[in-house]
Amino acid sequence: MSKTREDFSKANMSEHTPSEVIYQIYPASFFDSNSDGHGDLQGIIEKLGYIKTLGVDSIWISPFFLSPSGPEGDGGYAVTDYRAVDPKFGTMQDFKDLLNKAHENGLRVYTDFVLAHTAKDHDWFKKSRNREESYEDHYVWHDGKYDENGNNIPPNNWKSVFGGRAWSWDDTREQWYMHHFMPSQPALNNNLEKVQDKVLAEMKFWLDMGVDGFRLDALPFTNYDSDFRDNPWLDGQWPRDDERWDDQYFAHSICQPQTIEFIKRIKGLMDSYPNKKTTLGEAISGPEGGRNSVPVAASYVCENNGLDMCYTEALMSIREYPDQPRVKGMIEYIESHFPKGGNCNAASNHDIPRSGSRMTNHMSEEHKDKINRQLITLFVTLPGSFCMYQGEELGLEDASIPDDIPLDKIKDAVAWSKGLEHCRDGARTPMPWESGQNHTGFTSSDDPYLPVPQKHIDNAVDMQEKDPNSILNFTRKLITWRKNQPALIKGWTETLNTPAPVLAFLRKSKEQTMLCLYNMGEQEHRFKPADHLSEEEMKELGYNTDTVITLDAFDSVMKDINPPVERPSEAKNQLVL
Repeated sequence: MSKTREDFSKANMSEHTPSEVIYQIYPASFFDSNSDGHGDLQGIIEKLGYIKTLGVDSIWISPFFLSPSGPEGDGGYAVTDYRAVDPKFGTMQDFKDLLNKAHENGLRVYTDFVLAHTAKDHDWFKKSRNREESYEDHYVWHDGKYDENGNNIPPNNWKSVFGGRAWSWDDTREQWYMHHFMPSQPALNNNLEKVQDKVLAEMKFWLDMGVDGFRLDALPFTNYDSDFRDNPWLDGQWPRDDERWDDQYFAHSICQPQTIEFIKRIKGLMDSYPNKKTTLGEAISGPEGGRNSVPVAASYVCENNGLDMCYTEALMSIREYPDQPRVKGMIEYIESHFPKGGNCNAASNHDIPRSGSRMTNHMSEEHKDKINRQLITLFVTLPGSFCMYQGEELGLEDASIPDDIPLDKIKDAVAWSKGLEHCRDGARTPMPWESGQNHTGFTSSDDPYLPVPQKHIDNAVDMQEKDPNSILNFTRKLITWRKNQPALIKGWTETLNTPAPVLAFLRKSKEQTMLCLYNMGEQEHRFKPADHLSEEEMKELGYNTDTVITLDAFDSVMKDINPPVERPSEAKNQLVL
């Protein structure tokens, strides 16, 4: 046993908090029930039966709240009214029906909650810009400063994630207001307890209705340095011609320690309910130009009264596959920061290019299907929860621009603020339901939310339902199998010192030990357990000293011991995928 593995093992001797599989729904492009071209809440209700067949534990629904129309709404992440359903998604009764029917299907429901900012047309902002007494400091306002030419400029050098400065001038109030994203998304002043009280009251509205928890959007952006000091530049050079958000070290604009205190208040609210309420935080931005968010996310979970779980950019940042050293390093890094669990892995989401494109574009067609299957298998067996974005179970690739999405059909404002290469619409095209229908059955309208890529037709649900070997049916079997593996639900992890491209790790719980092997290469490789496992582990897993496991290109193999009584009889001791 190597020293590295021995040290790592000592740090991970207790079982993790139980994990789950979460299915993310981007409602605008999931299913249109009323033929207006836009996905809606009734459309989700109609597809709950399909979601249940995936075997997932819960659904996370991206924002459906009242929001500005067009690009200023940022896909619902600019909230005009937290307590109102945007008419394009339906009514409040539709959501209540969705909540009830999801629960009838054994699915927990997590709604998105945007706590770092609102929309510019939110009633709170209107009152704040007019300096109404009780709302005057509800947002982050500041006087500017004057440059050598006498121009009124922003108070500091903070930048917007979406490009440009993080400040906009307001003629009504005659001050600058902060926005970490679009100018239509002014930052709430969550440094003040009274503003936190307002946010908690909006959360309570949905909790009282019966939602099972929240996905908390953009947590590192919740608080700021009240002294408004400049952020240092990562390479120490300033000023410069090209000043970008990811060139700064965020010592003052985001990733502030007082966010943890706010999280404790959120957790206190959630724990006041008799039924379990879940907090899933988003922390995909770290202090180093947006990178290295794992320690930030861990601080939100591992402190007393912290979040139930948090997901990071760690594995979503992988742009090429295979990358065994990076995946192995990330597993160890995440496990060391989340010794009791609480991390949530995601391969992609509505903001990140689909894993089916991001990780396989450079690979030959003959290997793409096996890689997609290996990716799903990897995420199902990694420590922590797994958040699967709609369409990943179909192996969908990103839509290309402008081939699949003409420029006049683009919805994402980032395409124009940062450039087409940053456009997020490629991962937001409609779910393909029926291959023979217009717009693959997403809508009967002639004007769908976004065009359906031609390449998605053969991946449609109805096509894959007929094929027992499709990636859809593969995913169903895999997630169902996972439910009965204690080592995967709550076990800790030990990586093995295998040379690339073979990735190997053990998952362990009191009931079960599982060996997970992945050949991340295009050539056959052999794995000899005796070279990597202790005598005790060899005995537990039923291997002898001469055992050799052959791994074909992009093969995945799981071997477990002590299967629990409730495990399905058809599940074998060694699973080859």
